[in-house]
Amino acid sequence: MALITCNFYAASLGFCTNVQVLLPYGNHSDAVSLDWGTLYPKQPALKTLYLLHGMYEDETIWVRKSNIERYAAAKQVAVVFPSVQNSYYTNMRCGPDYFTYLTEELPAFVGSVFPLSQKREDTCIAGLSMGGYGACKAAFKRPDLYAAFASLSGALDIGGIADYIASGAEQRMFESVFGDPEAARGGPDDLTTIAGQAKQSAQKLPRAYFACGTLDRLCYPMNQRMLSCLNDLGIPYTYEEGPGMHNWEFWDTYIQRALDWMFPAER
Repeated sequence: MALITCNFYAASLGFCTNVQVLLPYGNHSDAVSLDWGTLYPKQPALKTLYLLHGMYEDETIWVRKSNIERYAAAKQVAVVFPSVQNSYYTNMRCGPDYFTYLTEELPAFVGSVFPLSQKREDTCIAGLSMGGYGACKAAFKRPDLYAAFASLSGALDIGGIADYIASGAEQRMFESVFGDPEAARGGPDDLTTIAGQAKQSAQKLPRAYFACGTLDRLCYPMNQRMLSCLNDLGIPYTYEEGPGMHNWEFWDTYIQRALDWMFPAER
């Protein structure tokens, strides 16, 4: 795999930002030929996963904390790691338009620079914690872009998040993203609202995968509420759980399962 770090000016954000991209190029550590055309052939359009970080993290965290490079190499899938600060992948009330960046400008940029497929059936999105919220939001609001999405320990209930961060700097951060906490509950950024709108649309929805650790005190109840909402709406999904907390031991295990589910072996 090749790990490439890019810094570019994002017009939707109004400043320069970083993105990392993993590209499958095979393993040349035992190469005995210096035939560059053989070692580095022109790449076909690659299946692509947009993999989203959690709160307080950035575009480097998945490569630093998990074995995603090895898992993606086995699938021959390109992985795009954006950086969005603590924005919840949202067009912020007081801040940049990160949802527009994630779903419009970033795909346009990486698709122009790297050999990534632009086809819906070749594109998936996933994330952990805050990134799980972002993956769900992107998939339900832009179902034309993704074949499937996965949420690992997703922070899926912004009403529950508002209750959890009741004061201090975290509350100010929440308000900069979503506005008034009480108005956010059931509002346009609430995933239950977004899922309901997606169900009413005529568009084909991406396949949905959720996983959460049973010892995850904050996000496990959020996931149960989200699944109950999807049941009520009649939106199908795959759900897995197991002993685990809100940590990288759980995410490193379940990103493998999510990859197998999103990119099944071709028969």
